[in-house]
Amino acid sequence: MASSPHSSSHLYFLIAFFLLLASATAFPVTSEFELGQQRRIHFRVYFHETFLGPNNTTVTVVNMSLPNTFGDVDIFDAVLRTGPSKRSTEVGRAQGVSFHMSQRDESSLIPLVLVFTAGDFCDSTLTVIGRLDDSGNADRAIVGGTGVFQFAWGNVVSKPVSSDDVGVVAAFDIYVVYYDDVRLTAIA
Repeated sequence: MASSPHSSSHLYFLIAFFLLLASATAFPVTSEFELGQQRRIHFRVYFHETFLGPNNTTVTVVNMSLPNTFGDVDIFDAVLRTGPSKRSTEVGRAQGVSFHMSQRDESSLIPLVLVFTAGDFCDSTLTVIGRLDDSGNADRAIVGGTGVFQFAWGNVVSKPVSSDDVGVVAAFDIYVVYYDDVRLTAIA
C-alpha cells in the first residue's frame, strides 16, 4: 500500500516539533531576577560645563562650519554639583556627546550618562537621551541605569541657570523610577 503525501508531511512536522522541543530544553534560561519594591524620587543636580581654560569640559570633535552649527559634534565630561556655585559639592559627572542636528536652530541630540561619584547614589549611573532646544531647555528620557538605578526609567528636565563665554550652568531636575533590592540569580 502506498503512503499518502499527507502522512509524510505529518511525520516531518512531528520530527521538526520534537527537535525544537529538545533544543529548547537543552538551552534553558540562564538567569532570573526580581525587581523588588518600586521607588519614585525627584532630586536636583547642577550641570557645570566649561568651554575655555584649563578646566575645559567640552571638546568639538567635528566642526562643519555650516550655519547654526549644523553637523557639529561635541564631546563633554562636565561636573555635576549640588548647587549652581562652583564651590558647591561635586557629586558626579555628565559624560556624553552633542550632535547638532538642526539646520534651522541650535538644537542638539544629546545621549549622556550621569555618573554619580558621591552621595546616596555613589557608584551608580543614569543613561539619558533627548533633545536640547535652542533656548537651552530639555526634557529627556531616562532609559536605564546601573548600581542603585538598575532597571531605572523616568525623565530629566533641564533649564539654564547661567551662561557666558566661559561656560554654562544648568539645573537638572531628575525624576526617576527604580527598584530597591534587585536580585539577579544565575541558574545552573
